[in-house]
Amino acid sequence: MFESPTVDSRLKGSEFRKQSLTLRRELLQAQFKLAELDYPVIILVAGIEGAGKGALIHRLNEWMDPRGIETITFWEHSDEEESHPYFWRFWRKLPPRGQIGIFLGTWYRKPADAFLKGRMKRKEFDWHCHQIESFEQMLHNDGALIIKLWLHVSHDTQRRQLEENAPEKEQIPRVAEQPDELAGNYKKRLAIAEKLILATDTESNPWHLIEAEDRHYRDITAGNIILAAMCDRASTGLPPEPPVRDMNTAGPGTRAQPKALDTVDLSLVLDQDTYNRKLKKYQDRLQDLIWKAYRKKRSVVAVFEGWDAAGKGSAIRRVTGAVDPRLYRLVQFAAPSDEERAQHYLWRFWRQLERDGRCTFFDRSWYGRVLVERVEQFAAEREWQRAYNEINRFEEQLVNHGSIVLKFWIHISPEEQLSRFKERGAEPYKRYKITPEDWRNREQWPAYEDAVNEMVNRTSTSHAPWTLISGNDKPYARIQILKTFCKTIKRALDD
Repeated sequence: MFESPTVDSRLKGSEFRKQSLTLRRELLQAQFKLAELDYPVIILVAGIEGAGKGALIHRLNEWMDPRGIETITFWEHSDEEESHPYFWRFWRKLPPRGQIGIFLGTWYRKPADAFLKGRMKRKEFDWHCHQIESFEQMLHNDGALIIKLWLHVSHDTQRRQLEENAPEKEQIPRVAEQPDELAGNYKKRLAIAEKLILATDTESNPWHLIEAEDRHYRDITAGNIILAAMCDRASTGLPPEPPVRDMNTAGPGTRAQPKALDTVDLSLVLDQDTYNRKLKKYQDRLQDLIWKAYRKKRSVVAVFEGWDAAGKGSAIRRVTGAVDPRLYRLVQFAAPSDEERAQHYLWRFWRQLERDGRCTFFDRSWYGRVLVERVEQFAAEREWQRAYNEINRFEEQLVNHGSIVLKFWIHISPEEQLSRFKERGAEPYKRYKITPEDWRNREQWPAYEDAVNEMVNRTSTSHAPWTLISGNDKPYARIQILKTFCKTIKRALDD
């Protein structure tokens, strides 16, 4: 893959100046066109140390309008980044639709360095490659244009760039004072890079290898690759979607999906004395477990979903009543803002995650994509269909990082919901809880019920299972949630 080039990879200065004038004009036109479209451009600049990655990025910023472009660098990770799942740092920096983000020091850096230094075995390295491929495919499916550039130079050129030709007046030390390649690992670094590239070079998100021996050739080649990709996307529109699967349609050799909500016994109740006793018991236990999780730096991510008037708010209050306020944050979600709509739908949830040892409680969550956005047709069918897999991978990354994930659906009957709606309307201090939107949603109960059943069937996994709560009796529901919290956290901490 990194053999000697078979094409002339050098460009005279006069020819470079001639080509760069045309290229700069065309790149600016493509960038201005992008601002009118509904997708982001993500440019990854990677390669061997000394290949001129920083210089190329400087050139791209010079050629294009800096107001629509942001350069994101990942060199030294902060404590905050290290105490979150790996992809958290990258999700937070993704460019919005209509903008360009240039990434230096990307999601490829960690597996490459760790594998080189022997801190990562081949099986884990392959897993990281799979996670990277899935991450990029997810962004691609949402419309992002991802352009991946790998800059390559020979070992002699690298050594000359890093040692012999370094400007004497430049007193700022490099990030890596002694790159691994100069310590005798050049061939090994290339072998690992080849594995990474081959594992993540897909039809949707291909790699572009650029000979960077000559800076003029490097810059013109990279600029033309970016220009061609942007013009192609502008002319062809969004990439084609894979065929949609209908999980609820039974065909030859298949079975209709079970209705998970039918398994919930809504007749379960708890008398007041038993409730008071168990409430104190489980709140005391939860308080101790949350502090234990904090000391072990295990974060807790809990999702509360359910029907309107199911009692999510009162159940959350019983949970937070047992947790030190310094150790949790409650995040509530409604319709996305303009800023959030300019990003992948998971972006607004990734950025809210608390660091290791703390709790993040979500009052409604990423499941809105397969519930309200599905039923109300705010998301196209292809979007909510692919969301099941995206959500499963998101939660898998949380768990692999060490997070303890809990997901609750509080189920009530239509009759109980109607009773609670009427009660809210009759009580002055509760009227704010009932809106015309709630009554309208009630009319679509069958559609929401289908969506919930499919959601549970397709996203209740071994690492992040759903807990279906019988919610017709609020005291019973609260105790079941507290009990599940205690049981799940204890089991995770004892493993």
